[in-house]
Amino acid sequence: MTIPPGASPQLYNEDLAPATERNWGAFSIFNVWTSDVHSLWGYYLAASLFLFCGSFTNFLLAIGVGSFIIFFLMHMVGVAGVRTGVPFPVLARASFGIWGANFPAIVRAIVACFWYGAQTAAASGAIVALLIRNESLLQFHQSSHMLGHSTLELICYVVVWGLQLLIIQNGMETVRRFQDWAGPAVWVMMLLLAVYLVIKAGGFSLSHTIPMDVLLEKTKDAGVPGVPGSLAALGAVAAIWVTYFSALYLNFCDFSRY
Repeated sequence: MTIPPGASPQLYNEDLAPATERNWGAFSIFNVWTSDVHSLWGYYLAASLFLFCGSFTNFLLAIGVGSFIIFFLMHMVGVAGVRTGVPFPVLARASFGIWGANFPAIVRAIVACFWYGAQTAAASGAIVALLIRNESLLQFHQSSHMLGHSTLELICYVVVWGLQLLIIQNGMETVRRFQDWAGPAVWVMMLLLAVYLVIKAGGFSLSHTIPMDVLLEKTKDAGVPGVPGSLAALGAVAAIWVTYFSALYLNFCDFSRY
């Protein structure tokens, strides 16, 4: 990439320069959101937060308030990405200075490395759970071990890790195309799982509540103020939901700039 006259090579490169191609429409941005919400960690968190709400309507209320706050914050960062076309490390220079912006950028990179590993572990674990339904693979899973894990787990982890890296290495346009396919696929699977769970549970009810003694027993060590279903508990659920998506507040401009 040719560096413009007067630009420092330490501050300007292909990744930091304003985006020149903008192919991310509403559908692609929508898939960014859905792929982040509909994940194993997202489902696990939502299921655990349900216990603090005590009922389906309380859960929708708390998550709705949290989602509105998330939308507002993401909108602010997203607009900055659209208007400037630059990623977060460059936007951070407005607040932290040219060199000071390296600190939040590095912190974000460290968190991203952790999250990359966590998501890879979750995805590979799901694949292992599917594969060991085969008798021969189950035997291999139980009998062969490496680095403290089964060899099958290690193989699946490396494969998923490599496939993700391959997609990212090919640039954001490849990421967009993959998400435009994977996003709807996740929705289809989510709906199928929802239908299966409703059938398994024997029906669907908006008014169903969990007995208070069960809620108190399950949440007694969680450290959330108030009893399940109280205003304090609902506020805590909304705050946790906002915190869960905090990474997107920083990352969203990296997508909206395209």
